[in-house]
Amino acid sequence: MAGRTAKPSVRSAAHMDELPGEADMNNITPVYLNPQRESLAPERHRGPLAHRDIVQVLDIAFQPIVDIHSGRVFGFEALLRNVAAAGFTCPLDLFDSRAAAGDLPEVESAIVQLAFERFARIPGRENIKLFLNLDGRTIAAGEPIRSTLAALKRRYGLSEANLAIEVSERYDFNANPVGFRALLDLRAEFGSLTLDDFGAGHANLQMFYHVEPNILKLDRFIISSIGSDPKKTVFVQHIVKMAHLLGSLVVAEGVETPQEYYACRELGCDLVQGYAVARPTTDVNELELSYASVVTLLARDRRKKETDLDLVTSQLEALEPVHLDQDLDSVFERFREDPSRSFFPVIDRVGVPCGLIHERDLKAILYSKYGRDLLHNRHRRRQWALRTFVRPCPVADVNSSAEKILEVFASRPEAEGVLMAAESRYTGFLHARSLLRIINEKNLQLARDQNPLTKLAGNILIQEYLADAAETSGPQHFAYLDFDFFKPFNDKYGFRTGDRAILMCAGILRSAFSRAGRFVGHVGGDDFFVGFSGIDGDEAITELRAVLEKFRSDVESLYAPEDRRNGYIKAPSRSGKNQRFPLLTISAAVIHKAAGRPLPPIDHVSAAIAEAKKAAKLSPEKIARVDI
Repeated sequence: MAGRTAKPSVRSAAHMDELPGEADMNNITPVYLNPQRESLAPERHRGPLAHRDIVQVLDIAFQPIVDIHSGRVFGFEALLRNVAAAGFTCPLDLFDSRAAAGDLPEVESAIVQLAFERFARIPGRENIKLFLNLDGRTIAAGEPIRSTLAALKRRYGLSEANLAIEVSERYDFNANPVGFRALLDLRAEFGSLTLDDFGAGHANLQMFYHVEPNILKLDRFIISSIGSDPKKTVFVQHIVKMAHLLGSLVVAEGVETPQEYYACRELGCDLVQGYAVARPTTDVNELELSYASVVTLLARDRRKKETDLDLVTSQLEALEPVHLDQDLDSVFERFREDPSRSFFPVIDRVGVPCGLIHERDLKAILYSKYGRDLLHNRHRRRQWALRTFVRPCPVADVNSSAEKILEVFASRPEAEGVLMAAESRYTGFLHARSLLRIINEKNLQLARDQNPLTKLAGNILIQEYLADAAETSGPQHFAYLDFDFFKPFNDKYGFRTGDRAILMCAGILRSAFSRAGRFVGHVGGDDFFVGFSGIDGDEAITELRAVLEKFRSDVESLYAPEDRRNGYIKAPSRSGKNQRFPLLTISAAVIHKAAGRPLPPIDHVSAAIAEAKKAAKLSPEKIARVDI
């Protein structure tokens, strides 16, 4: 969203000197907003304001975080509003000021309570998450924040599954071992952490490695203009792959345009948040459980390529999961009732996959000395909670391609399979053997769509690529390559040598354009196609020029020594008379679609291709570019 650096998040919950534990939760004093919303800014200069006066004018807004494939709500992020009315320039200014005044814990506690109270008014809240962005100083304080959240959770009838605690990029937990231990204790208590603004500040790879967040929120910088920035595309592609490999969901945060939405969806993000979905609102009556804005974006997506959804869902096993808050005795009973199972999926109460629980890990307790007694010791209840035995498992969305699912699975060779999710909720388990069946079927389909000689993508796949490119906001270049003087060469040296020239060209193209943002296809005969997505025009032309030169040089090896020395061959022309023909070369007609422009009608494109082909044949360097 615009002005991401000033995002008014709830940097909440505090030091609990004034908030009781769970036993005294009913003694928490409700916070009521001042209905007149009077500005307290003038008083700021007379000395520190009492935290109660500040909280009176503050308000909470909610912004939805929804499934990127359907628009169904996954959760709402609580955002702080009216900080200017309290005399502060932004939320960070408020919290820094209150920390200096010594009452930050009280202010944070009241704000978190306000967020809980507002969230409790949302219909259907039992199946959605409340995203709370906690101040790092509060988390580092340890026990107080855990007591606060536990008391408020009980008071408002929420479970651990309803909480998504966001870890801000502003606090360096790696430099504070005590604070980092408190962060891990918070995870152990509530079972879920979200790493906010990944790629900015201290939300880096080191934090990702140590924290193992359930949810990863990409920083707005990475998302901004992603559809037209190939470097950002590569970054997000690999971040999403890494997150899914470790079982984390990925939120594309700050998505403002349809182009950013389409790019994030294509790259495999699970959830989306931003103005493209909905703006924050302080009125809970305006919140919805499914957002038509995403449904509209999906309907406008004219790309009609086939997906692997039916193929994947046909191989899913509806393996009944266990819940994260179940006691271990009930899990032991599940294994006893079904001895054929060595593991079960684990989900939270909202349905989000958390990992796997293995029988072998529980047997280590059961067969240990005093294991059963320790298991039932109430003082060790947290130590023996189910979540402490959950092992990570790769997670993929059912809308993912079979290739992406295989890629995630193959990166963890010890994994039994992949946890599959629909709308970010567990929907089944894909065993390794089932995944192999899917890939085998895909390979058979691919073989049918490939050119039989070169094994490059055939016309069906080329058309799918062009359909995708038509909906992509970044710059696009489509190159149509064909041989010069191929017929006389084929007539003189025969079809077998002609096929060798075609295979030589295919090999050069495959080697030269294997990087991201490039696509190679074989139209048929001596005609080839190369697509460049998000690639600068000069870079595309340079790469094509190198390919043309390599083919010109390598193809000479197919000629007889005398023809090579002469630099031409003699062969019958179309009229039947012998004449000289130059050695084989390639002409490249390049069509350029500027960033943000739609693809013109097909007759206009065809005319542009014909014009570019004619110009390329006459050009000394055998390349011509036409803008459409």
